[in-house]
Amino acid sequence: MERLLPPGRKALIVAMDQPRAIYSGAQADPGKVLDKLAAADVDGYLLSLSTARHFESHLAGRAVVVSVSQDHQGAQQVVEQAVAFGASALKYEVYPYTEAESATMRGLEALAVHADRWGLPIMAEVVPGGFDEVSLHTATNLRDSVRRAAEAGADIAKIPPPSEGSLAEVTEYASVPVLLLGGARTGGLQEVLARVRQLGGAVDGLVFGRYVVEDPEPASVVAALREALASIV
Repeated sequence: MERLLPPGRKALIVAMDQPRAIYSGAQADPGKVLDKLAAADVDGYLLSLSTARHFESHLAGRAVVVSVSQDHQGAQQVVEQAVAFGASALKYEVYPYTEAESATMRGLEALAVHADRWGLPIMAEVVPGGFDEVSLHTATNLRDSVRRAAEAGADIAKIPPPSEGSLAEVTEYASVPVLLLGGARTGGLQEVLARVRQLGGAVDGLVFGRYVVEDPEPASVVAALREALASIV
């Protein structure tokens, strides 16, 4: 956990698992992106196990969170593969307030049971209503959903910013560390940095993907995010 959440500062993890679900032209060559981030102050990467394996030599010894599909074949197998690789955690998405709620919560609990045997943390990406239903990303829904994920075995929660209400309402009830996700590039960097300064004080760190990897100079984005985080610690 301390590799991902270093004591004394807020974490910054770069998500590079987007191609598992959506097109990401910036990641046509993941090794090139990782090399550009080699000197950046990053705590870890969020990757599929396949990409982590193929580009292991580009990781610069950083922690890896393995992104797990909702359709994984077996919790025990997934956990053992991640442990064999040397992953620092698994990430699994749960979708409260959707038809997938029961299935994804069961999947989280199954992973957590097996991961606990190996001391492997689970990061639950908690998205009420799914990514497109932003109106359901309220602080109340996030608060209840994050705590339910923690009770099911999550060690860390990754969440979108609340569409309504206070982020502190979520984190104060979470009982586990909470990280804020970046999401799609919907605004300029200065707008993003302002949002980080506004919300960052309530969370334990950031998991930013497209804002970093789709920039021609991803290391400069990391430096700007670090500066924004340092200003609120």
